[in-house]
Amino acid sequence: MAIERAEGVVLRVLPVTETSLVVTWLTREYGKIKTLAKGARRPKSPLRGKLDLFYEAEILFWRSSRSELHVLHDCFLENPHRKLRASLMSLTAASYACELVDAVTAVEDRPGQLYDLLAQVLGLLEQSAGVVPVVWFELQVLAAAGWRPDFTGATGVGKVLQSLAAASVTGMQRVRLSAAQIREAQDLLERFRGDHLGRVLQSHRLLSTKIQH
Repeated sequence: MAIERAEGVVLRVLPVTETSLVVTWLTREYGKIKTLAKGARRPKSPLRGKLDLFYEAEILFWRSSRSELHVLHDCFLENPHRKLRASLMSLTAASYACELVDAVTAVEDRPGQLYDLLAQVLGLLEQSAGVVPVVWFELQVLAAAGWRPDFTGATGVGKVLQSLAAASVTGMQRVRLSAAQIREAQDLLERFRGDHLGRVLQSHRLLSTKIQH
């Protein structure tokens, strides 16, 4: 069985035994994949300290022919995004970005621009804990999933979101929203997202709480 290689960002880490983890990745090459990291929780495991939320890494894995859960062979950590953990707001926003990508993607769907978008927004959140990059990112992710909001005839914050959805990263960084606009935008997007996902993302509840305070 050949070993496959991918560049990935950790979307989720789940303990499955006393010693092992299931790690969900968004990879550049294969989209979302799941790997079993055997023994990763052992103190002397070569994988220990390399698998955590937001971590970017090069991974080697054995592909399973029987299930969607592959076996992680090795991991070479490239960017742990440590600055995201220096601020609760940054940590919450980055957690939401990863949970959103996990929610809207199917296993091994081709990622398109999602991989680069996720890496980009994590980098932006390390520089600033603002809400605008998160709103911009959500609009890009929803569009990539085929769930583009219809802003036809939009006014007020809807018109702002329409402009933000079409903005480049540079253009997005020039946008300033008031606290009231941020709350209204979050409410609008939550309703739209809920219509498609049928649930509220846990990290978004936390993010909304941080924004309101």
